[in-house]
Amino acid sequence: MVEVVDLYKKGRLKGVSLFLEAGSLALLGPNGAGKSTLLGLLAGRLRADAGRVALFGFAPRSLEAARRRAYIPQQVAFPPALRVGEVLEAARRLKGASLEEQQEALERMGLEPYLRRPVGQLSGGWRQRLALAAGLMGYAPLWLLDEPASALDAEGLGRLQDWLLAHTATGGLVILSAHRKEEVLRLAERYVRLENGQVVEEGILENPYAKEPS
Repeated sequence: MVEVVDLYKKGRLKGVSLFLEAGSLALLGPNGAGKSTLLGLLAGRLRADAGRVALFGFAPRSLEAARRRAYIPQQVAFPPALRVGEVLEAARRLKGASLEEQQEALERMGLEPYLRRPVGQLSGGWRQRLALAAGLMGYAPLWLLDEPASALDAEGLGRLQDWLLAHTATGGLVILSAHRKEEVLRLAERYVRLENGQVVEEGILENPYAKEPS
């Protein structure tokens, strides 16, 4: 369960509240609306100026919360000389994941043919697949994803969607930010729209772009 109550971050968020008990939630809004800031606060990367955040009853900067979440920032940089397989092995050891969980992650994102490829030779879309496989490996109940599909092609987006649906089907939670309509409709069930650091709209995800100009 994710609970945010009257959250403030100077110059970025102004009294944001949200609640997620099941499924997936999309954060919508223009650049600078506060989406990445909110994800950073949930991930424990930033400290709030006021308000309350609880992840499964724990403060976001606590070890208990860290053990229960996976966070993929908008940009993930890997050493270009490392091979894809080496990155995944390092992620497995860092997370304490099993070999089976590592294998599942690479299969989920279709990375099998690229295991010996240096990261520096990957396109942006394949680097994003690698970031998702490394970051979501194992089982963390909460996924925090900042623009997870922005560099993915149609197949990559489909693979992420399948993984996300499998995650939520077993009780997992997902909070993500996105811009493209296709991404939002395929990856989320509910939405919260932010503007100038405030929540201006929220609801079930049928057509969250209905009020935006064509």
